[in-house]
Amino acid sequence: MSKFIILKADVIKDHLSWDEQILLGALIDKMRVCREADGKTSPNRYCVINQDEPYIGEVTEIMRKHGHWEGAK
Repeated sequence: MSKFIILKADVIKDHLSWDEQILLGALIDKMRVCREADGKTSPNRYCVINQDEPYIGEVTEIMRKHGHWEGAK
């Protein structure tokens, strides 16, 4: 499994039924509650960059420099 899963809100809305959207929301909420129980109270915030952007090389080089790039898998 990938380290991260990114879901675009429009895709969820367009491709999941209302019941599926409710279920997904409940699962996400359960994970949040479990993380809080583990003492991880502040949610992480991420920046998402599409790899087809013209500046991706610069971004990945900065991330490599700081030890935060594993590359696409």
